[in-house]
Amino acid sequence: MKTPAFRLSALALALATQGALAYEYNVDLKNTGTTTAYDVAVVLSGNETLASTFNGYQGGPLDGYFTDVQESHPASGDTIIHWMNIDGMDSPIPPGRTIHIGWSTQDCDSTVKDMYWTTKSHGRLANSVLHNVTHNLTYVSGRLPIIDFTNVMEAQVSIRLRDVRFAVVDAPLKLEALSSVNAALMKSLRPVKEGVFVLAPGERVSFTVPVALKEGQSLITVYSTGDALQGAASAVNQGADSLHFMQRPVGGGGHGNGC
Repeated sequence: MKTPAFRLSALALALATQGALAYEYNVDLKNTGTTTAYDVAVVLSGNETLASTFNGYQGGPLDGYFTDVQESHPASGDTIIHWMNIDGMDSPIPPGRTIHIGWSTQDCDSTVKDMYWTTKSHGRLANSVLHNVTHNLTYVSGRLPIIDFTNVMEAQVSIRLRDVRFAVVDAPLKLEALSSVNAALMKSLRPVKEGVFVLAPGERVSFTVPVALKEGQSLITVYSTGDALQGAASAVNQGADSLHFMQRPVGGGGHGNGC
């Protein structure tokens, strides 16, 4: 399940493609709290089947490779992914440090219920909530694709999102290429929704992507969330400024939810 670290010297191959996977997500996470973290965990709704995880980079501005990544299924029936032990030495994630993780699933649904920093003993860092939303792509042949964002976080917090952008690629990118260190990808992004908007708990918003897609192509959506956008309310949260990368393929006969 673990994906080997992606060395920055290989970024010339950042747009190399891979076999299609149904749902792929990566994120840059900058610790904006006042407390040092060591690990990070995400809770996905239901019993997910993970295809792979991306466990970090070795070197560069997002340096930090998690050597112990565990998947668990508690009594709630959900799926927890826990990235632990950076560089095999429990390297800390102090305020201001940015790391990068990701995952892919074999279906077209990956609902994010919770995300948080954890301590050196792997428990949840007090007051830690990393703001995230659930993303979906709806594609019907002959129509422009629609992306949805839904706030289903268990913490029941309003989430501010900023600058939703997109890119279309002819075949899916590798997980390690879904990152801010991929200069070619970042340069290719086009706007869907500029500026800041807010999703209240349970709220969903939809945007039309202004480009036609072909079967076999993939749509990459990039957006920001985080404490820097939350204002005074962020003072009590051990959170993160996050840059999210979501990749969804167009397939299944050119209709449906993109898979």
